[in-house]
Amino acid sequence: MSNQSVYSFFSQVEQDSTLKQQVKATTNKDDLLRIAQESGYNFTAEDIKAFVEKNESDELDEEELEAVAGGGIKQIWREVKNTASDVWDAIVG
Repeated sequence: MSNQSVYSFFSQVEQDSTLKQQVKATTNKDDLLRIAQESGYNFTAEDIKAFVEKNESDELDEEELEAVAGGGIKQIWREVKNTASDVWDAIVG
């Protein structure tokens, strides 16, 4: 479920320019997790790390396909995972 929560949060980040600016401006894990929690999501820094590491390829598993069902699945998926990866890399160096 944490993988789904991380995906859902970064999907919302992709759709909300104000939230995206807040997330991209974070400089540490605690701030990122606080923003996620204020947006109604509950996951840990380890959950984000696991999501980023698990999704280094463009392949989707069944859970991820279900989460992004609809038009432009591959593009949406790519944008969400790239945002998550970019933010994580910026925070942890």
